[in-house]
Amino acid sequence: MKIYISADIEGISGVVNNTHTSQDGYDYNRARRLMTNEVNAVVKGLKATGGREILVNDSHGPMTNIIIEELDEDVKLISGNKKLLGMMEGIDKTYDAAIFIGYHARHNTSGVLSHSYHGAVVSEVKLNGNAIGEFEFNSLVAGYFDIPVVLVSGDDILSKQVKTFNEDIESVIVKRAHSRYTAECIHPKKVYKILEEKISETISKKLDIIKPCKIEGKVELEVAFMNNGMAESTLFIPGVEIVSPNRVKYTAKDIIEAYKVRIALTILAASTLK
Repeated sequence: MKIYISADIEGISGVVNNTHTSQDGYDYNRARRLMTNEVNAVVKGLKATGGREILVNDSHGPMTNIIIEELDEDVKLISGNKKLLGMMEGIDKTYDAAIFIGYHARHNTSGVLSHSYHGAVVSEVKLNGNAIGEFEFNSLVAGYFDIPVVLVSGDDILSKQVKTFNEDIESVIVKRAHSRYTAECIHPKKVYKILEEKISETISKKLDIIKPCKIEGKVELEVAFMNNGMAESTLFIPGVEIVSPNRVKYTAKDIIEAYKVRIALTILAASTLK
């Protein structure tokens, strides 16, 4: 069995503010270790149920967060930024399932550290008129390759968004949001046990039940930025049009093109922060 894991950090138990998520934060290295350990717990459960080839894509910020020397030695790791498929780099049709670890709720919802790809740049992302976050967009990329997302971990707000999008996907709650920067966290040792058991159960009993999340044909991508200058900076991309001062639209031929254009839009908009 071949399994793909995309791992973020904001949805890891114990991670609640920017001191945990930024390379300059005094608790960043602790958060990196917690992130690595949660991934290892999932890997342990997968190996117990026949997972023989596991690829992990480090998907937070600089994408060099996971401590490779502390990662299960049978796992391959994609590390580093500027990936053509970003948080979904390395996915293809050869995988049997995808898993998202340490994910978070979309921007402007009440989850811990909620945002959509770049918290200082992106205010909202829509596909065909529907507001989506990283979980939904990334699930649709997996679906393009006919890969089902079988399990997602993070806070309780993300869990509600997962079930609204696809009620068959397993959701593991590792903390409950009290505010954007406060959470009631489950002890890491208990989280590791929960993740290990839940992924084993999911692979054993639900792998054939959970279907890939798909969006067929052309995709209308809308991105709202924090200000109009960011929106204006994206007009270097042919086909992008401004639909309101801080919002742009692009019609993509499929979900993969929409995903790559979303990455390009974000990079251009972020360039105005310098």
